[in-house]
Amino acid sequence: MKNNKSVPCSVAVSLFRGLYARVGHKLGVDVSYISRVARGERHSEIAEKAIKREYHKVLALIRNTRPLPDMKPNRRKIRKKQ
Repeated sequence: MKNNKSVPCSVAVSLFRGLYARVGHKLGVDVSYISRVARGERHSEIAEKAIKREYHKVLALIRNTRPLPDMKPNRRKIRKKQ
């Protein structure tokens, strides 16, 4: 039998509660704008993708799984000076 570790409900709620704030901060826009995009009052492909990405990250944390590969942050390779 698998050892199923679940996230307490309060932690899950906290993760979702801060979702719009995290997305707004990352994009440099107001949280209310992200909320409006999520409700469909405004349209922004960039904001929509960021909301979906953050949503899937939260789900992965709740399920104790790894996020999907396309959700990894873009990291530039740093070249060492020789």
